[in-house]
Amino acid sequence: MKNLLLIILFFGVSACSTKSLESDPPIYVGHSLKSPDEMNKCLAPKWVALKASSTSVPTEKGYQISSSDEWMGAVSLVKIDKTYNGGSDIKVYALSKGLSDPWGNAARSCM
Repeated sequence: MKNLLLIILFFGVSACSTKSLESDPPIYVGHSLKSPDEMNKCLAPKWVALKASSTSVPTEKGYQISSSDEWMGAVSLVKIDKTYNGGSDIKVYALSKGLSDPWGNAARSCM
């Protein structure tokens, strides 16, 4: 029972922290002619290379990839949404908005 409560608490904190990331403007916004599936196949492994805890989940509009830290919760998030022409709109959110911008650079490399 105690483990179940910890799991529920973990997912609740993670969900709140992705919403917290989205409350700030994205650090990168882009459009690609690639489908959400193609963008996810390119971007998900790059985010896993940056942070092993990265996970990709399908959404109603495309995909969402998030990376988390056990103490801080979600540290980065990308939303890959299908556009009317079959392409993708990409929005990257991250706690760290430093000069190197690894999260945004990974998204740009898949465009």
